[in-house]
Amino acid sequence: MKRTLIMIAMSWALGLDAQQFPEPSFTLKGMLTLPVPVTSDLFSDITESIGGLDLAVQYPFLKGLSAGVGGKAIWFGLEERSFAPQRVSGEIFRSTYFGKLAYESYTGQRSFYEISAKAGYTDYRIRASSCPDDQVVGGFHWSGQFSYYLHATDNLAFGLMVGYEQDAARMAPELFCLETFPGRSPEPETRDLGYFSFGLCFSTRFRKAADTGRDW
Repeated sequence: MKRTLIMIAMSWALGLDAQQFPEPSFTLKGMLTLPVPVTSDLFSDITESIGGLDLAVQYPFLKGLSAGVGGKAIWFGLEERSFAPQRVSGEIFRSTYFGKLAYESYTGQRSFYEISAKAGYTDYRIRASSCPDDQVVGGFHWSGQFSYYLHATDNLAFGLMVGYEQDAARMAPELFCLETFPGRSPEPETRDLGYFSFGLCFSTRFRKAADTGRDW
C-alpha cells in the first residue's frame, strides 16, 4: 500500500512538471517598425523615416527567459529642402546585427507580453547625390522593447511594440561630402543617435500545435 501511494505521488509530480515545462522550441519574431529620432535635431531635420524590418530567432533556456540573435534594417530618405540652397538627395540605410535577451509571461490563456534587451553593432550607409561613393559610419547598438501579443493560433501571435534604441554614431557634414550643413552651426553633434520605435509584431513557434498558446 505504501509503495502504491509513493508511485501515485511520483506519477502526479511528473505529470505536473510536464505541464509546466513542455519541450522548448525555437521562436521566430518579426517587427515592422517606425523609428522616431529623439536625440538629434539635425538627423530629424535632414531625414524622414520610411520604416524598417526586425527579425530574430530565439530559444528558451529557463522558464520565461530566452536568448537569440537577429538583424534589423531601416530606411530613411533625405529631405532635400533641409540642404538648401544646395541640392542633395538620397537615402540612409541603417543595418543592425544584435544578440537578444528576453522575458515572456502570459497574462491570459491567449495573451502574453515580452520585455527584451538587445545589443550589437549598427552601420549607417549614406547614399547622397553630393558624394561620388557611399559613406559609412557605425557604432555600438543597444535597445529595450516591450511587446504585447494575442494568439491567432497556438503557434502564431500578433501584437504591438514600443521601445527605445540608441547607436554610438553621429552625423557629420563629411558623410555627405559637405564642409558644413547649410544654415546650421558648424559645431559637431554631441549626442549619439537615439530613437523611440513603434510597430507591429508577430511571433511564431517551430513546434507541433498544442491545445493552448503556452510554450512552457
